Amino acid sequence: MRIETPGGNEICNFDDWAKIYDTPKEKVHWKKGRSAYSAAEFIMNRDGVNAIRSRVSEALNKLVTFERVVPEHEVRFDKFGKGRIHDIGMYGTTDTGESVFVGVEAKVDEPFGPSVLDAYLAAKVKQISGTTTNAPERIEKLLTMHFPKPDKSMFDLRYQLLYATAGTISAGADISVLYVIVFDTSLYDASIGEDNYRDYMQFMSKVGATPLELPCKEAQGHGVELQGEKLTCLYEKIELSR
Repeated sequence: MRIETPGGNEICNFDDWAKIYDTPKEKVHWKKGRSAYSAAEFIMNRDGVNAIRSRVSEALNKLVTFERVVPEHEVRFDKFGKGRIHDIGMYGTTDTGESVFVGVEAKVDEPFGPSVLDAYLAAKVKQISGTTTNAPERIEKLLTMHFPKPDKSMFDLRYQLLYATAGTISAGADISVLYVIVFDTSLYDASIGEDNYRDYMQFMSKVGATPLELPCKEAQGHGVELQGEKLTCLYEKIELSR
């Protein structure tokens, strides 16, 4: 298995991973106890790849082997601008020969972005004021993808979950998995974490997800179908040393 940067350079240790965030734009995200740092610590120092492999294998009822792991991995899901940036993108195969992509969304207590309504209105204001943006068209297409029979309640959902699911399926694997990992660190706020969990479950309910029975009771699983494409969604809170 190879762990590599978005540019294809091998990551051999924690310091190699940290260099991804050593830019004026990204360094604000690199803080001990927050999600980016915790994801790196989990993978490099806590045998996180095997933990994820075990959980995904249980959910799929297939033995999964990972060949490539990429932090900050971009997957294009439409023709509008930047693609979905997965905190960790993981490529592998099953023991039955199917390709697997796991898009890991790492959280501590960071929310799933603005509501769809707030994101849409902000984008429309930019258009009205003369700023060129494709964001309204992107949001509309994502809503169509997720909701064949739209209603106004879909605007209450968190926008990040719309493109997280789309960006996972669009990796092009035979089996697609979105895995939300919440790291319980010294900076974790339980009340915010509960709000985030509620937002996640509200999204699962709204898209008609089917609960999955998992051997591990610490994780929750759902099956989702979007325009004929099947997606497995996992949600789990993992404690890191405080």
